[in-house]
Amino acid sequence: MGDDRRRSDDNVLAILVDERNGREYYVSVLDTFTIRGQTYFVMYNYEPDDGSRANPEIVIMRSWKDDSGEQVFSSITNKKELEQAFEYFFERYTNSITRS
Repeated sequence: MGDDRRRSDDNVLAILVDERNGREYYVSVLDTFTIRGQTYFVMYNYEPDDGSRANPEIVIMRSWKDDSGEQVFSSITNKKELEQAFEYFFERYTNSITRS
């Protein structure tokens, strides 16, 4: 299914800016992969660990470079596509744990 077996570096921090309202989101990138030519990023909201935060929820987003070369992210609204991306990520994650 996927054609990219690269794993991103752990704890890569990024700032996503919502173009609609200008709000900034600090995220930590867990993984990137490509399925049938579409690149996906797996990330979670980054907050410094002060001992009081809940377990983070992961987010999977589509990604591509725009005409100016800037990385762009988009929510996945198709449930089947999202499930497929999550299953692919989960398999990669599980395999990385069993190899450790």
